Amino acid sequence: MCRLFALHSDRPVTADLWLLDAPYSLLNQSRFNADGTGLGWIDEDGRPRVRKRPVAAYESEAFTDFATTLRTRTMLAHLRLSSGTGHCDENTHPFLQDGIISAHNGVLEVTAEMRQRVAELDAAHHVQGSTDSEWMSALITGEVAAHGDDLRAGVTAALRWIARHVPVYSVNVLVMNGEELIAVRLPATNELWILERPVSVDAQDETLEQSSDSLALRARSEDPRGARSVVVASEPLDDDPAWRLLDSGELVHLTADGQVRSERPFGPLARALSIEDLGLSAAASQAHAAQARAHEDRRRNLVEKSAHPATTTSADTARPAHTAGAHPARPDESAEKAA
Repeated sequence: MCRLFALHSDRPVTADLWLLDAPYSLLNQSRFNADGTGLGWIDEDGRPRVRKRPVAAYESEAFTDFATTLRTRTMLAHLRLSSGTGHCDENTHPFLQDGIISAHNGVLEVTAEMRQRVAELDAAHHVQGSTDSEWMSALITGEVAAHGDDLRAGVTAALRWIARHVPVYSVNVLVMNGEELIAVRLPATNELWILERPVSVDAQDETLEQSSDSLALRARSEDPRGARSVVVASEPLDDDPAWRLLDSGELVHLTADGQVRSERPFGPLARALSIEDLGLSAAASQAHAAQARAHEDRRRNLVEKSAHPATTTSADTARPAHTAGAHPARPDESAEKAA
C-alpha cells in the first residue's frame, strides 16, 4: 500500500532523518512502494512546491539530495504502489491544485456522481491522470474554495460527502495549504500515526536522535531539539513510544501558529468496502498479510517499550550508502488500486 509522511515544525528544518536515516525511513519503505515518489513543501517565499517522479525513492539520487538539503517548516511526502493505473507523473502524488498540496493512501470508487460533484465545484480541470486519489484531491480543492478557502472546513465537507456517497476502502489523506496541515484517518482500515516532539529547552544545541532496539540502529539529525515539530506517517518511523495511532475517523489539524487540534467529524461510511471487494490477487493478499504481521509486531514492541522504558547504549551508526544494489528486489505489487 502507499505510504504517507508529513512534517510540521515551528521553524525551517530538514527531514533527512525521517526520510533517509530513521530505522523505518521512507527510503527503506520505498523498497516495497516503488511506483512513485513525491515531495510537497512550502518554499522560503511561501509558495507551494511539488517534486515527483514515477520512480522508487531508493533509486532516486534526487530524493536523497532533496532530503538532505530541503529546509522548510511544512512538508509532506508520498510513496506510491499501484496495481492498475499507469506509472507517470500525472498519477504520482502529491497533487498541487490551486495552492493546495494533497496525498492519499487507500481506495475509493470514483462514481459518476462523484465526477458530477467535482464538476459542480468547478474543479474537474485539476484531474490530469487516472487515479481515484486525484479525483478526491480535486473534490477537496473544490470544497475548500466553496468554503472561503477554509482548509479544515473544505476537507471536512469533502470527506463527509465521500463517506455518504462513495464506496470507500480507505481515505487516509494529508492536505497542506501554506503552513497549515491536515491529516485524516478514515476509517480504521489503514493506519496513520502521529508523533509530537516538544522543544527541549535544556538541549538547544543537541541533535535529534532516533533509535530502533530491534535493529540496533541509531540515526542522527543535525537539526537541534530547539524546534518543536509534529510528524505524521503511515507507520512509526522509529521505536519511540510517543507515537500515537490516530483513531478511526480522526482529523488532526496543525495550524500555522503551531497548534495541534484533534476532532472526529465523520460518521460511519455509507458504502464501506472490504478487502475482498477490491479483487485482490492471492499474491497481493499475502503481501497485505505480511505487512499486517510486521506492523502488529512493531506495535507490540512499542507498547512493551512504553511500559518498560530502557536506556539504549549502542553506538551511533553512520548513514548507510543509498544505492539501488543495496536493497532487496521489490515484491509483487499490491492490488490497492489507483492510490
